[in-house]
Amino acid sequence: MYGRIPRPSQRKAATLTHTDRPHTANVEIHKFGGTSVGDAARIRHAAELVARSPGRPVVVVSAVAGVTDRLERLPDLARQGETGAWREEVRKLAAFHRELLGGLLPADASGRPEARRVAGILSGIRDRLALLEEADEGSRSLAPDDDPAWVDQEIQAAGEDLSVILLAAALRAQGVPGRETDARTLIRTEARRGTAVPRDEETVRLVRDRLLPMLERGEVPVIQGFIGATQDGRTTTLGRGGSDFTAAIVGAALGAKEVTIWTDVAGIHSADPRVVPAARVLPELGFEEAVELAWFGARVIHPAAAKHAAAREVALRIRSSLDPEAEGTLIRSDRREGPAVAAVAHRAGVTLITVRSRPLFMAHGFLARVFHILARHAVPVDLVATSHTSTAFTLDRREELTAVREELEQFAEVTVRERLATVTVVGRGLLGRPGITGAIFRTLGDRPVNLISQASDVSLSFLVDEEGAAKVVEGVHRELIEGGGTE
Repeated sequence: MYGRIPRPSQRKAATLTHTDRPHTANVEIHKFGGTSVGDAARIRHAAELVARSPGRPVVVVSAVAGVTDRLERLPDLARQGETGAWREEVRKLAAFHRELLGGLLPADASGRPEARRVAGILSGIRDRLALLEEADEGSRSLAPDDDPAWVDQEIQAAGEDLSVILLAAALRAQGVPGRETDARTLIRTEARRGTAVPRDEETVRLVRDRLLPMLERGEVPVIQGFIGATQDGRTTTLGRGGSDFTAAIVGAALGAKEVTIWTDVAGIHSADPRVVPAARVLPELGFEEAVELAWFGARVIHPAAAKHAAAREVALRIRSSLDPEAEGTLIRSDRREGPAVAAVAHRAGVTLITVRSRPLFMAHGFLARVFHILARHAVPVDLVATSHTSTAFTLDRREELTAVREELEQFAEVTVRERLATVTVVGRGLLGRPGITGAIFRTLGDRPVNLISQASDVSLSFLVDEEGAAKVVEGVHRELIEGGGTE
């Protein structure tokens, strides 16, 4: 059963660098997202894709689509004393995964190890939820190892634990020696909950020490995405979309030339196809462009995965498991040329905070004071524009701002605007091509722009009202991508 791992050995690790390439050749990393393993047929199909791999495959898998959302709700139900509700949801999750497993194994396989492991994981979830409920009622206290915040992460990670069992079983059913491999023994992280940061050198050593012998034996490791563990064995999570990050980490550590991200779309598009029907798949992108698109709305790849792969010179390929013959989008670090405007992305649900220094306060140190407060409260900022006595920045509107605003108002005037959206234009040479910025803004007509930010040669972002963002994206795409208005 997956769960906490024993405290690692304290032996001193040899110093590793990322130029130390492992000796195993032809390593291929295949990451499957939740929709790519959404039912038994898709899990079998994912196993077939791995079986056709000409190299030595390593598989990283997400939770089945929708399972993480269901798991995240369970601790709140337990803390609220909703015993019947959380037990019923766990029962449904157990039945759902048993049904998936039944679609992958022979009919007489109910007593196989896979079925027992699925039952063990769900039993562990029930036990931990009962602990949370009892502790909240005051009938007992939690032991230090059962800190509620860490228990939450272990419960969330169960979706990936279950997916690994399913996909490894599907591989073995096809005669491929799939081996369940716990990511907690590979991805070492700092003790940070929710968006844990991997400890790079130690993770590289663990990945190589554990996986290279398996690959040499002809085995196919199947690893949970999204999760890792601290030095003392506590389960951590890398944040939503973190399975991409896991795949990039493992690929870089093993010296893979390419990491394939299997998803339910054909690649990265020039715009969201739901907004712009004429959007097309981009055959290639540079890493900088991919990171900007990922951060500002194109949720096909996790930004951290693209950054890590770029730093380690590992290419990423986005492909559709529903259309595996299509080439998808290749993201590469050595790409230097491209269209002036390759894509346009947008992200709704943005809040604009404007902070103006009061006349009685000196401008000197004003910005430093503002951003010190934001950093202390761990508030992530997206776009920034500044002047001598004021600054404006954007945040995700889900951020809790009460305490931040109270501190800022001690020395500044603070205004907050909600229901805005960022529109980000991505391409090559946006700073150096004459007329390109003017061409972009001509597509806006008389629509008001609340903020403009351009700190990179590959992207330009601006802020518009949320309800008009889709029309702005359509206009930019029509004039500057379909029409080639900047060439």
